[in-house]
Amino acid sequence: MEKSQVRVGIIHAYPNTYLINSLEKVCCQLVLFVPQRPAFDCSNLEAVIEVPLHEPSVVVEKVANYHQQKPLDVLLPVYEGATAITAKAAEVLGLPGVQFSGAQASRNKYLAYQRWSQQEIPVPITVPIRDPDQGWQDIETHIGYPAMIKLADSMNSQGVIKVTSKDDYLDGIQHLLRMLERPVDLDLQTDRNRLAYGTSQIKIIAQEYCPGTEVAVDCIVTKGKSQILGIFEKAPATGPYFAEKMSISPTSLSKEEVEQVSQIAADAVLALTADQSSAGHVEIRFTSAGPKVLEAGLRPGGAYTVAAVEYLTGINPYVELLNVLLGNDLSVVRSNEKAILYGGIVIPKSGVMTSVQGLEIFESISELLDVQILNQPGERVYCLPESAQPHFAYYLIGGASREEVLDKHRLIQESIRLEIYEFLGENKTMEMAL
Repeated sequence: MEKSQVRVGIIHAYPNTYLINSLEKVCCQLVLFVPQRPAFDCSNLEAVIEVPLHEPSVVVEKVANYHQQKPLDVLLPVYEGATAITAKAAEVLGLPGVQFSGAQASRNKYLAYQRWSQQEIPVPITVPIRDPDQGWQDIETHIGYPAMIKLADSMNSQGVIKVTSKDDYLDGIQHLLRMLERPVDLDLQTDRNRLAYGTSQIKIIAQEYCPGTEVAVDCIVTKGKSQILGIFEKAPATGPYFAEKMSISPTSLSKEEVEQVSQIAADAVLALTADQSSAGHVEIRFTSAGPKVLEAGLRPGGAYTVAAVEYLTGINPYVELLNVLLGNDLSVVRSNEKAILYGGIVIPKSGVMTSVQGLEIFESISELLDVQILNQPGERVYCLPESAQPHFAYYLIGGASREEVLDKHRLIQESIRLEIYEFLGENKTMEMAL
């Protein structure tokens, strides 16, 4: 494709160089609509337009103004917090993409639950919490304990809490309410996802707890057809909070279970898109009654998910989504039969990180495809449920087999130790904690 052929707009809170490089490789002219100019070199981009993402109508207006001067071919939905804004702007400009109503439903777990229930897609029992003070009654009446309470439009683990009693509920709901009280234009460094939650009429839900294996399924749908790009199994997590430690492919699922979750994921995305072209990132958990859909984003998975799919198949999900939005057919996916794992070092408690041991382990890991260290000694760090970013580091590792990458992951987890002085009290007195 020639560079002059495709102009791509991206609405994003914190775009990364992997996204940019992926699209530049296929000669796209890129226009970023972001709250602030990225720290990386943007000289190769056509434009960087600063927009207030907490004011969707202003964003749509600025995108439309740019489009009037230099027409965009595609608005590419890649950031969960802006999928609805992207769909609205594409709808206004007459560009390809999902309907705004479908994108809105994907951003609200209760709206998505209603759509899926109507189409008999398996989902956990879900009820809206209209009165937070009395929500425990909704749980006891309709679900029972244990149950999950969630911000209806949260986009990460921070707004997800498992509760096992009325007292648990009353403690957990206070945390969710404090999150909702934060200003919507909060500094991205403080809560990078604040602009993405609390915008819906139903702000908090309770949901049946699903105790089994959890997988994320990435797919592309177009013209009523679907293509599974990858299935990734998450590390077991039992709560009350759910910081993610790893995702791995291939999974431990049987062939029949893989076929089952593949079909359920495709059905869940198609139920939201009304046969329009879209990516889907679908999270599914197993129960005694079978797999159930927890949520589905109408965009590719995060950057490491995209990189993992590309490692296993040679297909870049950003580029695949672009191609189907331009009217092209789905690519044929062929796995190289290798394995990949992306993991994270979870911050165990909030405080000031004084030292880190074991980072040299990364030097001994074969096929270490990427590692990102997010904090340095002397910095304040925050764990769940206080932080939207409860990790010290991320890493991406490849290998010949599932067992090989799991062994590397375990070695990394066992080797790295964080020394943290914990915050105590309002005066921030600190105590040594390991």
